Amino acid sequence: MEFFFNPDGIAIVGATPNPLKGGYAILKNIMTGYKGNIYPVNPRYEDIDGLRCYPTVSAIPGHADLAIVFVPANQVPAAVEACAARGIRGVMIESGGFAETGQEGRRLQQSLKDIADQTGIRLWGPNCMGLVDAVHRHVFSFMDPASLQQGLLPGMVSLVVQSGLLSAGFLVDLMSHGVMGISKVCSIGNKIDVNENDLMAYLLQDPATAVVGLYLETFSDGRRFMELCRRSTKPVVVLTGGKSKKGAEAALSHTASLAGNHRITSGVLAQAGVIEARDFKQMTDICRSLALVPAGSVNREGRIAVLTFSGGSGILTSDFAEEFGLAVSELSSTTKEALSHLFPDWMPASNPVDLWPALEKHGGSDVDVYSRALSAVLADPGVDAVILHAFAGNLRLKLDLDDTARQRHTSGKPVFIWLLGRREEAFLFRIEALSYGIPVFEELSRAVECLSAVVRQRQHDEIASLPPVKGITSSLSGDLNELINTTVGPLNEYDSKRIIRACGIPTVEEEIVADSLQCEKTARQIGFPLVMKGMQPGGIHKTELGLVHLNITTPEAACRVFDILKKKMGPSGRVLIYKQVEGKVEIIAGLVRDPQFGPCVMLGIGGIMAEIIGDAVFALAPLTKKEAMELIDRLKGQKLLNGFRGDSPVDREELARILVNLGNLGVLYPRIQEIDINPLIISKCGAVAVDAAIVSG
Repeated sequence: MEFFFNPDGIAIVGATPNPLKGGYAILKNIMTGYKGNIYPVNPRYEDIDGLRCYPTVSAIPGHADLAIVFVPANQVPAAVEACAARGIRGVMIESGGFAETGQEGRRLQQSLKDIADQTGIRLWGPNCMGLVDAVHRHVFSFMDPASLQQGLLPGMVSLVVQSGLLSAGFLVDLMSHGVMGISKVCSIGNKIDVNENDLMAYLLQDPATAVVGLYLETFSDGRRFMELCRRSTKPVVVLTGGKSKKGAEAALSHTASLAGNHRITSGVLAQAGVIEARDFKQMTDICRSLALVPAGSVNREGRIAVLTFSGGSGILTSDFAEEFGLAVSELSSTTKEALSHLFPDWMPASNPVDLWPALEKHGGSDVDVYSRALSAVLADPGVDAVILHAFAGNLRLKLDLDDTARQRHTSGKPVFIWLLGRREEAFLFRIEALSYGIPVFEELSRAVECLSAVVRQRQHDEIASLPPVKGITSSLSGDLNELINTTVGPLNEYDSKRIIRACGIPTVEEEIVADSLQCEKTARQIGFPLVMKGMQPGGIHKTELGLVHLNITTPEAACRVFDILKKKMGPSGRVLIYKQVEGKVEIIAGLVRDPQFGPCVMLGIGGIMAEIIGDAVFALAPLTKKEAMELIDRLKGQKLLNGFRGDSPVDREELARILVNLGNLGVLYPRIQEIDINPLIISKCGAVAVDAAIVSG
């Protein structure tokens, strides 16, 4: 990928002297910072802005690693073929008019893919804004050259953005507001060839990148992306689009219907240690915070001190701290004593530290209240970080940023600033703070949220790589293998349970009964109370069909239920019978094969309320035991698992083993599309699956 970022010579196919055209903007931007040879290509001109212009790519006399193509979509395939014939290694296609426009656009895009497959040339785009590298001042994009006049702010955050105009919007906004510096912004558009995985692999090795943020609408290869994230020593922040689209439309099981369109993505991102964002500016705020504070440098307890000029904002900060998993520290007696010298006698020192009475007391003196208060709380061993409220444009609330940066560096503890104030003064304050590497925020909740992201970020050694698939073995008999490999659609409950039981997942003991006589005999052998179910070909949700009967307490009742079920189902239906299991905790466990990530394990609060409650979490299969335990910890219903109202707690080790086995089953058998165990009842004797469905195909 190096030839995209640092090419030895660039051809601009579609260059033009017309300042209203994108081909002109691309040329001007490249001329601004790129130091290598530049070759405009357009048969209509002999020179552009002092550079010789060539009629074709083949006419270029020197070496060129990269071509940037900005011509009408129907001319792009020929331009790419010419680049491949010329020996150019990579092409950025910034033209639009491809798969995003309809059938003809999809045909053109496929022709480009065919050229890449046949020649080996790498294609970036199409329908993208290209690349902006603020560190090396490489602007390979048609963004307005005037927007770059303020200059690029170099930084350590790199962004990969699927939306073209959004990537340009990011840059202009960040530069004009002085919020953060940027290393690279990569706009990848339709991802015909070069995709987020290629760029991630490059950026994770890039010494000028400390944090990678991505806005993605699809994952080109979800499993490869997650493995890159697992191996990353750098923080990764992801914002995904399309969460609200209706998902799992073809789902047959609870497992798949609970997946929706986003829950799987959210689950596997968390599993890989990726921080998930929900908004564009939030993503960049989290990225810049992570770039300024190295992983592992902040105590995980997240105990904060709050320095404020307003009691109300101190209260709100405390509320936000609890919301985002931080703790407002109980200051030590030494810290309180140091602070007491700043305050009037009537004002006790506490956290949040309301500095206004101290500022009133020392107004007109040479006492720097902010500096002394900051020094006191940073010295407190019970304080891990400080959130400081500042105001720009009021001399009584003046904050010495040089002193703040020095104290932060000496203590090794981060200081995050929430800033209010006059517009001009606030802008200058942010620019100065950026030079010191101090994060400043306009929203109080965002300051607390970003500090929480810094505190809670998982370190590289806490995240395991995917377990090796070759170490997973099958224990299924030949007939069960045959069932999976020949069935298209749902297997019946009985066979589904046979398969999961063979894989080490406990199930109820049950029998299929053929007539009333066998039903009565089996009922007496199993013991009461009983559950009886009707099984119809293709039927999964038996409760909705009236095919589930509970609390059957006599042989006579069992025979009556048998007749009811057979009458309702007809000759093709069969009747299943087993002893009713008592347990107060019902879990739903399952597996769904996601088109982007492959087999994923699901865990949720189960029973008939599963889809209403919606407490479900997902993780990429196969799972390690540690990951299975972490998946259990992600459920919201922890009180239920820990023993509610005198119940025994769930055996998490046993549940983790079941989840590992489910994941292994999905990995070993690619034909399995869904597994649904609902409910998995937690009884005094352990976990047992009382209903299960496998969908194959």
